[in-house]
Amino acid sequence: MKSLPRFLCALLLPALVLLVVACSPKNAETSLPPDETSPFVGNAACEPCHAAEFTSHQKTRHMATMQEATRAGLGALAPERGQIPGGGMLSEQQGRFVINDLPLQLVLGSGKTGMTFIALADDSCTEIQTSYFPHEKLWRTTPGQEKPKAVADQVGRIVIGQEAQRCLGCHAVTLPENSLQVERRFFGVGCESCHGPGREHVATMGKGEKPAKLAIESLKGAGGEQLNTLCGSCHRTQDDVGPLSKSTNRFQPYGLSLSRCFKESKDKLTCVTCHNPHEDAGTDPKPYEKACLSCHSAPKKACPVNPKEKCVGCHMPERPAFEVGDTPTKMADHFIKIYRANR
Repeated sequence: MKSLPRFLCALLLPALVLLVVACSPKNAETSLPPDETSPFVGNAACEPCHAAEFTSHQKTRHMATMQEATRAGLGALAPERGQIPGGGMLSEQQGRFVINDLPLQLVLGSGKTGMTFIALADDSCTEIQTSYFPHEKLWRTTPGQEKPKAVADQVGRIVIGQEAQRCLGCHAVTLPENSLQVERRFFGVGCESCHGPGREHVATMGKGEKPAKLAIESLKGAGGEQLNTLCGSCHRTQDDVGPLSKSTNRFQPYGLSLSRCFKESKDKLTCVTCHNPHEDAGTDPKPYEKACLSCHSAPKKACPVNPKEKCVGCHMPERPAFEVGDTPTKMADHFIKIYRANR
């Protein structure tokens, strides 16, 4: 019996060594999912080599912007069952939320503000006409669905085809071709949402040799136009909203593109000048002011009102995100300019 521990060590040690080797960055190809028909692999495949970015990004609201419409999936953010203001009865069937008799599959939104429930069909989805605001435990009209009372009994807006694909696509890494059934590993805005499909990159880097190419978009050193377009694929650019739109706060890349700061930066001012893409947008104004003062400080042209602080409050004031409806969300206006009280 005294030899039993020695026997177990001899038995388990080789397996432990193999496990450590398999999990090392040089063997990252072992993280590849078996479905080789998709060029996308999911965030987990990125973790072995990019642990810091992976860990940070997993905690962001971007990663939580698509969730399962179940009480288990939503946890503390889940609404109570019962009558929804404006019409509809929310119930549960086997842990999944149902409105009237319509099963709900997805929830869009991280819960920072509103969360919109979605019912899926083959090539369409129904966006429920009221959205839930978990921190207030209130239901409000889903933006874009401010309907007359005569049709208030409708469950919500039906979105079909490419519009449905784009709607869900901004809350997920990728969708299957001609389908809205998102795989769980692709929920949220993940690594591949910005860097592109990762299968070839993981396989290439996993060989343990310095490759001739990364086989992925690193974005290191990317300029303003490129990053503005990338972020704008979901947050919207001028091509999406039109040149006369006033929503320069809700659609930040669009607002930024109109700014003199952006136009005269020689392609250096980007979204990531102020925002770390692997973290949530901060509320501390100091880092943003530092970015402003990197250009607007003596001996260069400085603000005559306050050359040291409070740049954002004056030049990027908060405005309601929606011009109509009862959604209370406010966002900083990304059209950076001098705002006057009478304008």
